[in-house]
Amino acid sequence: AYPGCFVAVTKRGRPGGHRASCPRSGALRSRAGALERSAARVCREAAATVNTHMLLRDLNVHADRPDDRRLEVVANGLLHWGGAQLAVDTTLVSALTSTAQPRRHRGSGAFARRDKERTYPELVRSGRCRLVVLAIEVGGRWSSEAAGFVRLLARAKARSSPPLLRSTAVSAWVGRWSALRSAAAARAFAASLLALPAARASSLDGEVPLLSAALAAHCEGPAEPSRLPAPGR
Repeated sequence: AYPGCFVAVTKRGRPGGHRASCPRSGALRSRAGALERSAARVCREAAATVNTHMLLRDLNVHADRPDDRRLEVVANGLLHWGGAQLAVDTTLVSALTSTAQPRRHRGSGAFARRDKERTYPELVRSGRCRLVVLAIEVGGRWSSEAAGFVRLLARAKARSSPPLLRSTAVSAWVGRWSALRSAAAARAFAASLLALPAARASSLDGEVPLLSAALAAHCEGPAEPSRLPAPGR
């Protein structure tokens, strides 16, 4: 969570929306749980072995300082990046700064990446464990890194599908996992604004669906424009 994660602007042009932006209200941290559970669920469905809330010092990396920093999701057994262990960190961030100004340079996705690299510098230079930052803007737009990661997971998952169905399977898994992540982010944000218990925002658990179920859900879904960045952007 970030100070000024979302800033509403009043008619007079002054920042507003206390629960949306104040880091001391506890609302920002309450959104993290749903995003973490959705990321863990996506990695499990992609056939990874997942651990959550692991202490950084318990990993096989050289920690700069022996503190209590934790990793939200640690995924093992995926084919990406030569089979490296993945430390997946999720965040919900605004396209605006705490002063209601648009983020410059490369946007909120790059801002989230820089912030996490400062938090976990050991993972930036580690060859064994790779840092993956899944950032979603308030309003639904994904960072390029988050969108690319889900597509890579879908392509790896689709390798076990019949050759004629692989392209469709990739689209089905991307659609399912994108919906899981986007719904978790939207519900968590709404629950934090309404001061609802975090447990009501999202409950992601259950068996991994069969490919046939994912394909059926993909075919029945509404044909709405995606908020994922276009390939290559």
